[in-house]
Amino acid sequence: MYTPQQISEIIGARLVGDTQHVVQHLLIDSRQLTEPSHTVFVALVTERNDAHQYIFGLCQKGVKTFIVNHIPENCIGLKDNVCFLIVSDTLQALQLIATYHRKQFTIPVIGVTGSNGKTIVKEWLYQLLKSDYNIARSPKSYNSQVGVPLSVWQLHHNHSLGIFEAGISEPGEMNLLKNIIQPTIGVFTSLGTAHDEGFTNISQKLKEKLTLFEESETVIVNALSFKEEHLELLKKHVFLISRSPNATLEIVKIENLFTHTHIVANYHSKEISIDIPFTDSASIENAITCWAVLLYLNIDKEDIERRMHLLQAVAMRLELKLGNNNCVLINDFYNSDINALEIALHHQKQQHRGGKKIVILSDIEQSGKLSWELYEYVAKLISQFGIDTFVGIGKEISSQQKLFKTDAHFFEDTQSFISESKVNPELQFHNAIILLKGARSFGFETISKQLQQKSHDTVLEINLTRLIHNINFYKSQLTKDTQLMCMVKATGYGSGSTEIAFTLQHHHVNYLAVAYADEGVELRKAGIHLPIMVMSPEESSYDDMIEYRLEPEIYSIRIAKEFLHALQNKAITQAYPVHIKLDTGMRRLGFEEGQIDELCKLLKTENLFKVKSIFSHLVASDDKAFDEFTNSQISRFEKMSSHIEKEIGYSTIKHICNSGAITRLKPAHYNMVRLGIGMYGVGFNDVEKQSLQNISSLKTRISQIKHLEPGETVGYNRRGVAAKKMTIATIPIGYADGFSRKLGNGNYSVFINNEACKTIGNICMDMCMVDVSDVNCQEGDEVIVFETTEQLMELSRSMETIPYEVLTGISSRVKRVYVQE
Repeated sequence: MYTPQQISEIIGARLVGDTQHVVQHLLIDSRQLTEPSHTVFVALVTERNDAHQYIFGLCQKGVKTFIVNHIPENCIGLKDNVCFLIVSDTLQALQLIATYHRKQFTIPVIGVTGSNGKTIVKEWLYQLLKSDYNIARSPKSYNSQVGVPLSVWQLHHNHSLGIFEAGISEPGEMNLLKNIIQPTIGVFTSLGTAHDEGFTNISQKLKEKLTLFEESETVIVNALSFKEEHLELLKKHVFLISRSPNATLEIVKIENLFTHTHIVANYHSKEISIDIPFTDSASIENAITCWAVLLYLNIDKEDIERRMHLLQAVAMRLELKLGNNNCVLINDFYNSDINALEIALHHQKQQHRGGKKIVILSDIEQSGKLSWELYEYVAKLISQFGIDTFVGIGKEISSQQKLFKTDAHFFEDTQSFISESKVNPELQFHNAIILLKGARSFGFETISKQLQQKSHDTVLEINLTRLIHNINFYKSQLTKDTQLMCMVKATGYGSGSTEIAFTLQHHHVNYLAVAYADEGVELRKAGIHLPIMVMSPEESSYDDMIEYRLEPEIYSIRIAKEFLHALQNKAITQAYPVHIKLDTGMRRLGFEEGQIDELCKLLKTENLFKVKSIFSHLVASDDKAFDEFTNSQISRFEKMSSHIEKEIGYSTIKHICNSGAITRLKPAHYNMVRLGIGMYGVGFNDVEKQSLQNISSLKTRISQIKHLEPGETVGYNRRGVAAKKMTIATIPIGYADGFSRKLGNGNYSVFINNEACKTIGNICMDMCMVDVSDVNCQEGDEVIVFETTEQLMELSRSMETIPYEVLTGISSRVKRVYVQE
């Protein structure tokens, strides 16, 4: 707890307003508010966003303390009820608070940095050391100039160890993070190419990263990927991991045993070994780093062997699936520590679309708190997040059930809950969003299988974290005043319009656009409140559009008069927002130049239209060969839109740039751009292709494996012929799922255990066959249809089409699974 006066002294702030309260929580994201009265909101300012705009709303929700660089005009009258700490740089203030807070603790702190593996190493160290220490650690991948202060702020008097990661992208950043973390033990995970663009060379990057450990008692360096010249940059007091006999931990042998890896090393002139349940190179390198930390901390070697053998994969993402009875499931049942619970509750809040909020939680792994203290805090979170029904599973949480005031049910084990849920109507959930949060030992997978919709093995996985990355890339191309309209038509380009729309709404895009009114109605019913433009309004849908406040694209005098008539029939008296479509060369929909005077006459005569935007569509914005035509379109658009604005007497939003134009045609951004396929990870030029991330992965599993003799045939019409002895796998995806018949007979390869496997024979309606003669696989193994942009583009070429058609053509019977890292 800190008082405003204490914080003012720490950050050198001018204090204005009421100071009679205390602060316990730091907040930089207004959407993640949980305990207003004890929260200080830090109003960060970036190129794209100024958080001062959220202060008034937070005041209304009960926040009393703010760190600002000025008091917003709409908050000046609130000074008697809240406290403003005024500084010149709010980010620096955040870092100063965290630096001061860190100095209040004398416990060991492990600082983790490196090119790759920081988060995995941090999470594995937590798994390996939680029985010895009460650990504070970075949430998720909080390793930036903002994330590190928030991580260190978690330190509490009952913690006995801190583990914090630090990441940088340019020189000068690590010194700031060093002052905040103040690590007593340094861990350097690896040296690679990540963020190379911010440094002169890799040696400069290494020097900058090692700045974190200048005052550490030791630095544990995994130098397995180092070159000789990099080793020379290390100081003498390092705990070195390498294959050199001079290393502190000399790696002698790494033996891949198919299901696990055996690692042998020399340490203090003695041979030691561990087995880890992973075989990939990244996991092996990260596990060796953790092994070294445990050796340095003098953990018993036999105990180390046992712990390393029990290492568990780190669950880096949440899964969102459709459940039975109109429910939505959020699966996060691979860890159950208290920090992860709060993160998952925020995700549930973000995806909430009406109906009940339900949490099913197991006993929480060792937290360092007394049982009543831990579950008192859990109960407080459940109350703060407005959870309607709570289910606790485990002996420990059941013993504290009196702390939970909401509708709550408790069971000693998972099977007891499943049995009861089959006969108890209160546990047969309807119209709810359900968070499953549990430790692996509780086997919540069985609960998930019971609650989720049944479907076949083929799924389209949509990565919402990558979607956010792509949105932020395009935002970085815009000026602060340029708005962003995102296209969620055609079921979000096949990705699911509702789930995509909730993510976009949470990340403050300005507008959504759909093709037809029923798509917009579905979003409104789900709880989307952003403005929505309907690009193909139909007379039969006008009443629904008005009822659900959907904004039509007006592309002809006929449409304008029809919609005007609908407004009059509904007795609408206030001007209704509409969007004027101009045809500047697409020759599809829109007003032509000769029709503008008639349009303006209608707009001036009738007062029921408020022109929200004027826009047009570029024909070939991504193709330099047509730039002359593109520029002529832009010129026509400027002439026509300016004429309309002059006639109606007010300015409007103007937009002509689609995905292909945003990075290429910045002078034509006007005050809004429209983002479509680029949001989903498909780029048009080198800049976009290097920066965007594919958000969709189409996956299935092997149904059956067969062995063929030479001359045997495969599939309909005997089109597939075995030229020699062959092994084939049948997979449950066919042309009814969107896997075109053009892909048969060797025209496309899926991937099984990282090996390309060509199709054989014709594609069937519900399945197809692939050649696995040279692949080590078995029934049930995962099959990747596509998961990278390159694979998606290859699939498009094989289908003789474009990625738009591939994505929108994936059948609705293919289950959509949403993940957030």
